[in-house]
Amino acid sequence: MDKVRKPRETVVLIHGLGRTQASMLPLSVRLERAGFRTSFAGYKWVQMTLDEGVRRVTRHIERVVRRYGGPVHLVGHSLGGIIALRIKRSRSDLPIHRVVQFGSPNLGSSVAGQLKDNSLATWFFGPIVAELSEDLTTSKDRDPDVAAIAGDDFPKEIARVYGVSEPSDGLVTVRSAWGHEAGLRLTAHTFHTGLPLSRSVARATVDFLKTGNAEIPDENG
Repeated sequence: MDKVRKPRETVVLIHGLGRTQASMLPLSVRLERAGFRTSFAGYKWVQMTLDEGVRRVTRHIERVVRRYGGPVHLVGHSLGGIIALRIKRSRSDLPIHRVVQFGSPNLGSSVAGQLKDNSLATWFFGPIVAELSEDLTTSKDRDPDVAAIAGDDFPKEIARVYGVSEPSDGLVTVRSAWGHEAGLRLTAHTFHTGLPLSRSVARATVDFLKTGNAEIPDENG
């Protein structure tokens, strides 16, 4: 008698500010090899507010649910992780199970704080820069189905130039990436843009999505 195959679960991948879906492609390949179906949620980040980003990605998730059903997991890099957590918190009607954030500025980013006073940056990025400089916490209740992975491999001397004095990935401090809401908090020895490219981060993401727990080994990803 043939074994009944378990339906594949879908992971929606959400890229960060100033990035494209291509930045999540290596992670998509690794998730697909681990048995997941992946879907890329795109959004136009130029002159976009956080609420607009949430609405656009939510519409994509609704289409995924109509096509494949649930459960659906969300994995977001930087701003993408903020959007993912907002959707999980606000749309309990959707079958969203687990969320993984990579280097998301949950408590704000001092780099964004500097950019919000730069006319060129605000013209290019729009109001989202000012929003990312603020504490974006929506709840202080830790959720066991949320994991936050922070990067800590960035030269402190260079980071200080951008107003970052704590351990960070160059743009977001470990403390801010962990935030208040993640039930699982991990640190990867990589920099901000390297988080979605890291093998170790990908392995931890797969483990968390499958089991609700994970760890990152000491070696580089």
